[in-house]
This record gives sequence, structure tokens and C-alpha cells, in this order.
Amino acid sequence: MQRETISKAVKGTWVLTIASLFSELLSAIYRIPLQNIVGDRGYFIYQQVYPIYGIFSVLALTGLPVVLSKSFAQQNDQAAKNKLLKISFVIMMAAAIGLIFVIWSSARYLAIFMGDPSLYHEIRTVSLAFILVPFEASLRGYFQSDLVMEPSAFSQVLEQLIRIIIIIGSAVLFGRGAINIYQMGALANSGAFIGGIFAVFILLFTFLKSENKFFIKTPEVNIELEHGLGLEIVLIILFTGITIFYQFIDSFSMLRLLMHNGMPLHQAEIMKGVFDRAQPLIQLGIVISLSFISTIMPQLKKTNQTDQNKPLIKRMVRVCLLLSIAETAGLVALMPDINMMLFTNTSGSVALAIYMCSIFLVSTINLLVAVTSGDSSKNLSKLVLFIASLVFKIVLNILLVPSMHITGSAIATVLSECVILFGIMFIYRSSLGFLVLSWDFVLKTAVAGLVMALMIRALEKFMLNFMELTRLSSVLINVILIPIGVVIFLFFAVEWKLLKKSEWEILPFGKHLVKLIKIED
Repeated sequence: MQRETISKAVKGTWVLTIASLFSELLSAIYRIPLQNIVGDRGYFIYQQVYPIYGIFSVLALTGLPVVLSKSFAQQNDQAAKNKLLKISFVIMMAAAIGLIFVIWSSARYLAIFMGDPSLYHEIRTVSLAFILVPFEASLRGYFQSDLVMEPSAFSQVLEQLIRIIIIIGSAVLFGRGAINIYQMGALANSGAFIGGIFAVFILLFTFLKSENKFFIKTPEVNIELEHGLGLEIVLIILFTGITIFYQFIDSFSMLRLLMHNGMPLHQAEIMKGVFDRAQPLIQLGIVISLSFISTIMPQLKKTNQTDQNKPLIKRMVRVCLLLSIAETAGLVALMPDINMMLFTNTSGSVALAIYMCSIFLVSTINLLVAVTSGDSSKNLSKLVLFIASLVFKIVLNILLVPSMHITGSAIATVLSECVILFGIMFIYRSSLGFLVLSWDFVLKTAVAGLVMALMIRALEKFMLNFMELTRLSSVLINVILIPIGVVIFLFFAVEWKLLKKSEWEILPFGKHLVKLIKIED
């Protein structure tokens, strides 16, 4: 039975991971024609209200489904799950309607605060998507509680695909002069609502097709809820969407701070557009950790079951941390080439490379928060850490952005994330062996990533001796060096025995990989 649970958990993790990676890959790809057609200023106009969509995404795709899946998994029978589904849906619908009203009525003031009053149409358009949150979050959480990830995966991919078609269509209309830049932004952001409708259809169809007896009246049943669940929900939402909140701070502060020393508004908007190039890469990077969390959370049912699942959870944490370090190191090393390949120039590459450190930091933070989510005694401390990090980010932005521009904001974000990470490590200092495993593992993995990054960077410099960095050459460099980087990191991981055989097998095609590189326990 335990082996079946492990197999289902691993399969579910990678189903959701592959779907999320595909969705985020689409998200990264569409930004290429979008930025190429509308330019950095048009990209800024679209991206400036993106954090509002980001909040929707956290609520509908990650934060709420993750914590609801744990609550659904704690119920003793189907009737209790159905009752919890009804109650949670009604509460979320009431909250969604209230949120839409607040955003819609305050859109003009938010636009002025963001530095461009003409953005209010975009803000209102994207706010409509929140009406879909109760449907998406409750049904995804319901399916994920049974480690059934396929409905979440399929609906996520379809939602992103429809959204991207609308975004590219709006960019083409702008490029042909049919609409102005602000109409382009509003139309592009309507993709969140339209794509979400398709996702809801998939989820509802799957739910109604299953034999869950949802509409059959049942005797009164009791719902089991953990003490401190409300604060736990808040924490999971905040931390899984942590990058969005930093983006909010940048949206409301960066333009004014860039213009502090006399930079014209037009140039400041372009520079903010360059900085926003990092967002799809960051989101792509933390997909793996969020998928692992989606699988881990339903297994944190009760204390005794948590103890039984600790070996599996520990293995998943180790694999996830190793992958996030490898991702971060590779993106930092190849940032100029990735920047050129995706966005036609290398503007802001230093700032973007620094920003990529968020992948490892946010992935680690999310894992620690998820694994310790049931510890209600320390949840208030985590909330204080989160608030402190936002204040720290605001202060550092004020200090660094006027002089260091977007590089200052990248540094501010990374240091603010460190406040949370080191704070959580301090709070759980007596049980770090389980949370961050061993310092030996973390140190060796970090060194493997650093060596890989330095070797890739040296090879990139060598290749540029024979060619000029253009969009075509950057594609060639990435195609050659990314596989080499994977092999280098894999070599050190095997040589230093960073993962056990059972942990290697968690990876896609892990069993074949174990045989190929002859890994033994």
C-alpha cells in the first residue's frame, strides 16, 4: 500500500510538473513575439498590471488548491469531502465578488499609484478573472487531495494556451495599428478570464463525470479541520505567491524611483519593461517546487500519517532542492545568451542574472513552509517574517533603485527573500536535519551548481571568441551549452552521491537513468 502511495505521488508530481513546465514554457515563449511586436514600452504596459493576474494565478492554480487538497484529504469519507467542497466554494465566491468590487471601484486610483492613469482599463479587465477562482481552486484541490493531478494539469495547459492566443492576437492588432497600446494591454489581459472559463469547463466536466454523489442528500456529517487552518491558508497563499508581492512593490515604486534622478518617464517605462523580462523565467524556475508541494501537502494529513510519509517527503524535498540549484546556476551562467535569444538584446542581463537567484530561494522557502504548515505554533512567526521581508524590499528599493536602477531592485528582491529563508531556518533551528536535510548535502549541491556555472560561463566566453553574440548565435550557444551543463551537474551529483537510488528514481525516467549511470544504494 505504501509503495502504491509513493508511486502515485511521484506520478502525480511529474504529471503536474510537466503540465506546469509546458504552461510556463508557453508563457515564456509568448513574451518573445509580444515584446518584439510591441517593444519594451508596450511590454511594460502589459506587464505593469501582471501582478494582479499573478494573484489570480496563485489563488486558482497553486496556493488555494494546495491547502484545500490537504483539508480534503483529512476528511474521513466522501460525504464529508462533498460538504467541505460546498462550504469552501460558497466562502470563496463571496470573497471573489467582494475582491472584484474593490479592484473595479479603485482601478483609477491604482493606475495613478502605478504611475500611469491610463492603465485603469487593464486593471478592471484582469479583475474579472477572480470570479473563476472558486471553481478552479475548489475543484483542483478536490482532485489533488486524491493525488489525481490530470484534471489540474489539462485545465492549466488549456487555460494558458487560450490566454496566449488572445495575448498574441492583441499584439498583432496593435502592430497593424488597429488598436492603441492601452487597448492592446486591456485585450491581452482579458485572456486570463477567457482562458479561465475553458479551464473551469474541463474541471467541471471531469468532476460531474466522476461518481462522487455530490448532489445526493446525505445524513449530517462532521468536517474535520485543523486548528489554525485560517492562518495556514493565508501563509500558503502568501508564500506560494511571494514573487508576485515583490512584483507589486516594483509596479508601484519603480517608475517613480527611476525618475528620481531625472530619468524621463518614457525611458523609465522601457527600463521597467526590461526588468520584467525576468518574470517568465522565475515562474518557469519555481514550477518544479510548486508541483512537489502540490503532491506533498495532501500527505500531511495527520501526525501519524505524516510520520509514515516522512521518508517520501524527505526524498522529494532533496530532489526538488537539487533541481532548483541546478536551474538557478544554469540561468545565471547563460543569462546574456538567454536574454539575447528571447528578447533580441542583452539589456539588463546583470540585473536579470541576480534576479534568477530567486528560483533557489523561493523554491526552498516554499518547501519549508509547506512541510511545516501543520505547525500552528510558529505560523504567526512566519507571517511576521513575510511582512518584514516586504518592508525590507520597500526600504531597499528606495535606497538602491535611484542609483543602481533595475539592478538595485533585483538585489532588493534577493536580499528580502533571504530574510524569510534565514528567518525560517532560525525558527526551526532545532529540527533543521529534517527541513533542510544536512549542511553537507546543501553545500555539496551548491558547489556542484557553482562549478557547473563557472565551466559553462568559460565555455560561453570561448565560443564568443569565434562568433559575435547575435540572436542566431545565442540560440546555438544555448543549444550546445545547456546539455553540457546538465552533464556536468549530473557528473558531480553522481560522483558526490548527492542522491540515493530511491531519490534518483523520483526523476522522470529515473529508473532508466539509474541503470544507465549504474547507481547503487
